[in-house]
Amino acid sequence: MLSKFRLAILIIIAVSIVSSCGNKQPKEAKYIPKDVSAVFVLDPKNMEDKLEKAGISVDTLINRMMKKDPTDTGLKKIFYSIKDSAGINWSNQLFLFATQKSGAKNGNASAINLMLSLKEKKSFETFIKQHESTSGKTIQKEKKYSYVVLSAETMLAWNEETVIGTMYNKHVKPYYDTVAMKFIVPEKGKYEAEMRAEVNTYFTQKEEASLASVDQFGKLFKDKADGYTFSSTNSYLNVLSAMPLQLPKLEELVKDNYLGATLSFEEGKIVATATTYTNPFVSNLLNRYAGPTVNLSMIEHYPSENINMILLASFNPEIFAGVLKELEVEGLVNSFMEKTGFSSKELYQSLKGDIAVIVSDLSMPEKNSKVKNDSTIRGEHQPIGKMIFSAPVGNPTSFIKIMDKGVELGYFNKQGNTYKAGKLMSFMGMYMQADEKNLIIASDSITYTQYVSNKNRAMVSNEALNLFKGKSTVAYFDIANTIKNFLNNHEGDYKNSIGSAKQVFKDMIASTENYKDGAINGKIEVRLKDEKQNSLVTLTGLFTDMATDMRIAQRKESEQTMFPSGVPAIIRTN
Repeated sequence: MLSKFRLAILIIIAVSIVSSCGNKQPKEAKYIPKDVSAVFVLDPKNMEDKLEKAGISVDTLINRMMKKDPTDTGLKKIFYSIKDSAGINWSNQLFLFATQKSGAKNGNASAINLMLSLKEKKSFETFIKQHESTSGKTIQKEKKYSYVVLSAETMLAWNEETVIGTMYNKHVKPYYDTVAMKFIVPEKGKYEAEMRAEVNTYFTQKEEASLASVDQFGKLFKDKADGYTFSSTNSYLNVLSAMPLQLPKLEELVKDNYLGATLSFEEGKIVATATTYTNPFVSNLLNRYAGPTVNLSMIEHYPSENINMILLASFNPEIFAGVLKELEVEGLVNSFMEKTGFSSKELYQSLKGDIAVIVSDLSMPEKNSKVKNDSTIRGEHQPIGKMIFSAPVGNPTSFIKIMDKGVELGYFNKQGNTYKAGKLMSFMGMYMQADEKNLIIASDSITYTQYVSNKNRAMVSNEALNLFKGKSTVAYFDIANTIKNFLNNHEGDYKNSIGSAKQVFKDMIASTENYKDGAINGKIEVRLKDEKQNSLVTLTGLFTDMATDMRIAQRKESEQTMFPSGVPAIIRTN
């Protein structure tokens, strides 16, 4: 019999392949709570069109992902039964959304929901009654929907137009009983009633309690894309309500902040554009404490031609003062910091607000073994790469005061006017040097010396540098070189996937802009080596290899269960 998750997984695979025509303003939004943690929407119609231009049909893709294997016949049969006989309307979009609840006594609960449109309710119910994993389950009727409970943690619910599959999880945690004056550990039991109550909310909530009332969610679908994501900070409100210490205005800070993003497969790259919409409270702070743009000079003289990763960020440190003042907790924070010997103001003013992290020359090190004096063998690993963390000092007086405290506590050493790593950082293999101008942490002293000499020139393309300009944060990752250096000649599990990834990916560039006109805009580009072919078409080969490797890994796991490791290999493999 299939596991309780297998049907849901097969539905996800099916909807990712079968074509659909997404509505610009999805009616499904009325089923999604306003305090949802995250939503992912897939529009397979765009994806299918791109595949068809390359001559790849649904059947072709299925055959590629399910190469000849003893289980293929059964899997294909199940796949096509879901596709053709389940009564699901494949002309609409797929919605995957997550919710979470938190309580001081009831613990944390989360639900992951897959929502699809129905074409024929009767056909779907017939499918439920006949499918081997659900045939023995009773269909329950409510006023606005029907449902079947698959287990204490999973259920399906539907009405005339939609079906929602839910996976419910509950984490209990100890809580303090103020009457008994002791911690109580709740018993972990079955939470079927809570799961049914959660799903009931989706079908009965008023529009103002759903995403249908959130304009920012509707704005997502004005642009045609292959996928959409949306998240909200409202999911944290119930977490705040469960906190024993309630901070003034904290709810104003958290409430009604939204992030919306689109995902598109383009020629030679995957592009995601994101917009963060902030509430009036946060918008006011961002307006008053507008940040600078990234300082590209911090990476210009990095001593390597083989850069793997770059992270740049620039911000106005005074924004921390604004947050503390607006939340009316500045006095409370400073009272907590009295024992440290400095104030919150001295802490955030110590750095200028420019940060650079550069990583290069990553590779899998060779292990060297040395015989010690007592004849035991000690294994030593070479460094896996080079690294620089650089942060210019803001207020020198504040910075020196904080560093002197660190010296007092044993975290740093002081030589003249220079601060260096203490025992802990040295034990971790890190090199640090700081003064009244800069704080720099390096992987080793040679990399540090070469970096501050300003005699080197980092090998970053002009194309990437142009994309960095004018941004508040920037991230760069050389995927191709990192995979090549770390996983060269990989012979373990998933070797097909890794080999394919080496041939597919080039690099990734992500950036965000400063707050403007009520929003913060960002963009991520994953660039592929084949610049002329649509990225989705290029990725189908990787998907095929991943499916192959997953089946191999599953088969190995089954063999290990049937035949323990002590059984001779000739028996286990024949």
